[in-house]
Amino acid sequence: MKTFQYDPLMLVCSIAYNGMRSFLCFALVIMCFSCTVLNARAADKIQGAFGKNLGEEFEPSSAITTSRMGDGTTMYEFSPSTGFRSFHNYYVLITPTSHKIYAILGTGRVQNMEAGTKEQAVIMALLQKKYGNETDPGLLGSMSTERRIDQGKRYIITQTTGFTEILLEIQYYDTDLQKLAETERIAVETKKADSSGL
Repeated sequence: MKTFQYDPLMLVCSIAYNGMRSFLCFALVIMCFSCTVLNARAADKIQGAFGKNLGEEFEPSSAITTSRMGDGTTMYEFSPSTGFRSFHNYYVLITPTSHKIYAILGTGRVQNMEAGTKEQAVIMALLQKKYGNETDPGLLGSMSTERRIDQGKRYIITQTTGFTEILLEIQYYDTDLQKLAETERIAVETKKADSSGL
């Protein structure tokens, strides 16, 4: 029958090695977690763009001009204090009665879809550097030109649209204020509407 002899020095070294390995694994996990938290904190919060902030009040009479979207929403054009090279027209969408900005839009004509896509890539690189990673578009979204960054109740969309006239667009939205806009719109419209025929 064989007997095993343990070298005390080897036993101590083995315990120390296993302990050090566990410690290094633990330290690595902590470092990865810390880097993730720091990266998340490093991203700026989406506040607004072009000198306007989401949630601030906008006086409708100060608009350069107004136009309407397909659904009838009024767009108020303004002159930005800080613009960007790709965009030539700047708009805000506001809540109907409290006049709070719930969306900030920028549009600019581009030569063709390829030029728009290239400029959109530059804009998205700048936005990701400032606000964090792009949101995964999913299968259906990958077939669209729309690219997006989400931060809780706020998001940014860039896209190229059109056929004969190609536009590059950027949109900053606050979903809570967007809901408030719809609530205020319904309140205004129900006051104006004659319900006697319903």
